[in-house]
Amino acid sequence: MPAEVAVVGDEPLVNGMALSVRLRRDFTVTDADRLLAAARRLYRELHPGTSVDEAAGMVTCAADALFVILEHAGVLGDATDSRLADRAADGLGTGGWRAHVVVGEPAPLPPGPRADCLRGDDVFALPSLRDRD
Repeated sequence: MPAEVAVVGDEPLVNGMALSVRLRRDFTVTDADRLLAAARRLYRELHPGTSVDEAAGMVTCAADALFVILEHAGVLGDATDSRLADRAADGLGTGGWRAHVVVGEPAPLPPGPRADCLRGDDVFALPSLRDRD
């Protein structure tokens, strides 16, 4: 008989349970100039009335560009918060969120939803300073 396999997250739902989701999505920059320009354009769409100069001042680096693109796509930000708030009637109260951009990840995830399912390491662990050099 096979050994029982423990599945993380298969606990039954109970009132008052605190749930957290940690998401990771890796990207590769293929054209930095084009990406920065697109992020600034999307920033202006998200913040009507913002000038080109203001957008250039607000979107200046890799993290800024990625956050704007993710917000515009509805992955995080006000639109996502509003959509999740609609779940309160279904018994799910929303909490806060945090996001962190890691540059120079030494072991990027391969494409596909479960392509790394046999990795033994923690895919959410941040690279050590030694790995970033």
